[in-house]
Amino acid sequence: MRYLFTLLLAFFLHLQAFAASGVWISLSGDVEPVMNDFVRRAISQARQENPDYILFEINTFGGRLDAAFDIVDTILGIKDIKTIAVVKNKAISAGSLIALASNELYMMEGTTIGDCAPIVQGASGTPEIVGEKVQSPLRAKFRNLAQRNGYPELLSAAMVTPELEIYQLKNKDSVLTIESKNYEHFSENEKKVWGTPKVLVRAGELLTMTEKEALEFGFSKGTIASRKALEEKLSIEKVSEVQEHSGEKVARFISAISGLLLILGFGALYMEFKTPGFGIFGIIGIVAIALVFFGSQAGRIENFVPLILLIVGVVLFVLEIFVFPGTMVFGALGIVSMVIALALAFDFTTLPAFLPSLGSDISPILLALFYVLTCAGIALIIPLVFSKYIVPLLPEGYSPMLKTDLADSQSPTEEVQELSVGTVGVAKTFLRPVGHAIFEGKVIDVQTLDSEIEPGDKVEVVKIQDGRVFVHKV
Repeated sequence: MRYLFTLLLAFFLHLQAFAASGVWISLSGDVEPVMNDFVRRAISQARQENPDYILFEINTFGGRLDAAFDIVDTILGIKDIKTIAVVKNKAISAGSLIALASNELYMMEGTTIGDCAPIVQGASGTPEIVGEKVQSPLRAKFRNLAQRNGYPELLSAAMVTPELEIYQLKNKDSVLTIESKNYEHFSENEKKVWGTPKVLVRAGELLTMTEKEALEFGFSKGTIASRKALEEKLSIEKVSEVQEHSGEKVARFISAISGLLLILGFGALYMEFKTPGFGIFGIIGIVAIALVFFGSQAGRIENFVPLILLIVGVVLFVLEIFVFPGTMVFGALGIVSMVIALALAFDFTTLPAFLPSLGSDISPILLALFYVLTCAGIALIIPLVFSKYIVPLLPEGYSPMLKTDLADSQSPTEEVQELSVGTVGVAKTFLRPVGHAIFEGKVIDVQTLDSEIEPGDKVEVVKIQDGRVFVHKV
């Protein structure tokens, strides 16, 4: 009995020894620098788990060639962990280059891979394949990947070069894959031995394979139905996945609409140039163009989001005071931005020890919000109470309050009453629509009926109502 128990234990330990672990990294959408940043972070995070496999699930029509080269070099830098590429739906153009960078390739049912000729938009607006200067290093990259990972070298080059025509020759168990121009140099006897060639890739076409063709040509290790099927095939029992964080999602979204943002930005700046002063069009233009240039960095600044929101809040307050006084919109947005910054920066682990005694059923987040709002309320109440009830009791000379006698002061309303409709003055500040104007040497608060009036423009009083002076440009 003891011997049987020992055998079962040894068998169990033997199975455990072969249990593998894997980390999934999903690459979908356009191939761009944002994806490269994500790949670098994801691989670094995956390494921390010390897995047996890093599995890249690829689903893309391709994108920028420079980003694809960077991603390939990053994957090739993994020396101590086996890399697996799994094509989900499609790995076209730059996506096929990334797929071949892994040690092994698997394809799901109904998927395709290939067609990696670099394309640019021609003068007529139609896509054109770029010249040999770009194709040559790309072919070299495909050859390098084929040699490193055991993929068919000639067929790999056929994904890039449409001029290649490739034949497959069979003689019993021997299979030969050659260029058609080499077959033309065969002797008649050699042609009889090999028989009629099978055309794998025709001249003028790029190699694009289904999952069955990829398996037949020696690219794919197998066709799988799902992730789970591959995990069972590789005996992967411990599985995890690296997800995109919010900053990377924002960066990807900005990259997708970058063309629209540029159109909006330059259009808004043109409108700002055609209108006097600086206003909403200028802000929209600057923000739109800034998003295009700095949006690609969004994936790297997630830890700085509270600081960025705080700066945005301060900027909105400055706009409220100096650019759009009285609108309250920018001021309100500034408050919201700073409140969000405070919430994101707050460390819930630093709550006072007495707070949990309020009730064990209350979640830590609600306790933290209660604590923050209470502190904010106290911060508002104490200065008000101190200024109203304590400061007035301080002796003169020790009080920060101004105790000037107002008996001889003059109400602004009296100055307004001295004006009449038709009085002409000069704008002292921008009127958008509120500002200051000078009438008979006195500075009066006025409001324009025009869209905007610049300093130095002559203005005329057109209406006086409820102590307010309305003017227009003359």
